[in-house]
Amino acid sequence: MAIDAYENLQIVRGTVAEDGTRIAGHGFKATKVGTGKYLITFNNDFLEKPSVVANLDGEVWSGLDDAHVSDATTEKVTVLTSNSNGARADRAFHFIAMG
Repeated sequence: MAIDAYENLQIVRGTVAEDGTRIAGHGFKATKVGTGKYLITFNNDFLEKPSVVANLDGEVWSGLDDAHVSDATTEKVTVLTSNSNGARADRAFHFIAMG
């Protein structure tokens, strides 16, 4: 089923384990670059900076734990995850990049 949109969109989606391993999705490489810091590199560059969202995966995290997007470019994005105290912590997450 095609998405009806006002623009021709490239979409990359995925699920990444807390150790940086790709669990699901294609079109990207995931690398854990530090505690709670993950670099997502797109196989094909976006034409312009994509809109990216991320959220935690699993049921064992507190509602205060967080995943957020940083430094999105046409080639890559960084996802930062943290625990309920706001400190960076390794967490599995899902993401979608569209642009």
